[in-house]
Amino acid sequence: MRVVLIGARSEAIEALLADGHTVSLLYEGGEHRRVDPYRDRLAHACAVDSYLVVESLWSALHHVGALGPAGPDGDGDGDGADGSVDAVVSVQEHGMVPAALLGRLLGARAIDPQVALRCRDKALQKAAWRAAGIPTADWAVVPDAGRGSVARAAAAAGVAAPYVVKPTAGAATIGVAAADGPAELDALAAELVAQSETRRRLLVEHRVPGEEWHLDGLVRDGALAALLVSRYLVPLIETKRGRPAATVSLPPADHPALYREAAELTGRALAALGHRDGVFHFEVFGGPGGFTAGELAARPGGHMIGALAERVLGIDLWAAAVRAVTGERPDRGGGPADPGGLPESGGSAGRVVGFTDIPTLAGAVNRIGREHVERIPGVVDVEIKIKPGEVMPAMDANSGIRIGTALVEAATEQDCRDALLRIADLAAELNSAPEPGSGPDSGPGSPQKQPPPQLRTSPDHKEE
Repeated sequence: MRVVLIGARSEAIEALLADGHTVSLLYEGGEHRRVDPYRDRLAHACAVDSYLVVESLWSALHHVGALGPAGPDGDGDGDGADGSVDAVVSVQEHGMVPAALLGRLLGARAIDPQVALRCRDKALQKAAWRAAGIPTADWAVVPDAGRGSVARAAAAAGVAAPYVVKPTAGAATIGVAAADGPAELDALAAELVAQSETRRRLLVEHRVPGEEWHLDGLVRDGALAALLVSRYLVPLIETKRGRPAATVSLPPADHPALYREAAELTGRALAALGHRDGVFHFEVFGGPGGFTAGELAARPGGHMIGALAERVLGIDLWAAAVRAVTGERPDRGGGPADPGGLPESGGSAGRVVGFTDIPTLAGAVNRIGREHVERIPGVVDVEIKIKPGEVMPAMDANSGIRIGTALVEAATEQDCRDALLRIADLAAELNSAPEPGSGPDSGPGSPQKQPPPQLRTSPDHKEE
């Protein structure tokens, strides 16, 4: 099958190539190094202006010859209608709707555009869930936050304090902030508009108290085929205050009642959005007996969520995501299913797994490397993005900013949590220690800090 892939996610590339597909890859410029290992295995590869610009995606396929020279009527327009593209796939948050639209333009297999939009736009999600009787926070879309009081608009829509402000279709907590009251909300909205004119349209919602969870898995023909329940150590918005994203996955066999409740809520949420085939990343708030739907994406979760699903359920979410579009049966793999159709514990044999991002210290030189993290008992994998010796950016820009991520496996949930917290503490300890040459004896010739690197806007934050 001839497949167009939007976004250079290595797991998706590997899955498509392993299944024998001919792959044309479209990627944003910041991803070019990710493409290099695959260039000789790809049919085509082309940089694009942005995933969000369908024109750029469409023209790129023309530029590299991925579309046929003529349509079925022989008009020579190279519109792809002759079957030169069989499927259009994306596993990137910002690529989902463009992939759906491009697939429709080319007459190729792709996620339905309406479903893609509902799984991207937070306000449309909430409207669908509210109509289906699924608990979700009160919300209001402010069409232009630069005109009038945002707090008055929120009050008119019945949205009470405290508030969360976000883009209607963002990712990785970019442009997300909290406000405790109306005056703070108006000040925050004014600040966001001043930062960027693209933030004039805002979603304001009531901030739901309690813990934040994420439900990840696979839906097939409208039925839930796999589900993993995990709980963040702190809500993701706390990354704005320097708290790293960290989560613990709960073994299905140890929490049957929780999994039944989560499965019922997830099934209803997916049905309300029309998402019948593919993977999902569903964030909810509260706890057993009182979950509130937050956001749902029709793609795998970022960070190391894919690794959690593979270890606990034996499922490759990335392969399942692309196979759902190409029409192949997503192979759940791993452990057996229980009588309710949900998977039992897979590869980790009932052990508890989790991950934590390794937090940065803004403006400081990173001193923590893989070898430091691997010494902590329970650590089974480490990814380092900011190498020792590089200057660290602040974490308040988005939840994807981190030194790296560590995967932990432990005998109990508490042991797993303790190991995750120990990793974050170690990073803070090493990176907040006085730098060599910074004491009273330092002088000319002492080590100097590097200038802070430019924050990446691609690709990492578009995957979280």
